[in-house]
Amino acid sequence: MAQFVKFNIVDNGDAAGLLAQGTRLLNSQHIGDVSYDATTGVVTVVLTAPAGGNSQAAGIAARVLTSTVRTTQDGSAGIPTITDGASAPDKAIYKAMTANPGGVVATAQLGRDQAGTPLQMYWTTWSVATVDDV
Repeated sequence: MAQFVKFNIVDNGDAAGLLAQGTRLLNSQHIGDVSYDATTGVVTVVLTAPAGGNSQAAGIAARVLTSTVRTTQDGSAGIPTITDGASAPDKAIYKAMTANPGGVVATAQLGRDQAGTPLQMYWTTWSVATVDDV
């Protein structure tokens, strides 16, 4: 398993997107759960302690990464068409986690969606926040 999963964020839609794009690294050993919402194109990664998770009286708080996947490089509309889950973006993270045994970095490389005319998918946003009651 590679120590880090690399994401290439692409969003050239506006100045804020240009500032946010580039390479982001995520420690593989801190990934607790990965899910994909096909209706919004959002991938959610729950990070485990010591990446920021801790227990609280009201429940459990954790660091949560959200990244949006689009079929356009400007981050505009273009939610990928995923029909059977095999090409879902969360699978790219799992593949990167199991690739390059003993290595340092493996890329969560997105392929094409499953539309009638398949379109390339792109990671277009990256946001990490603390969420209560995960």
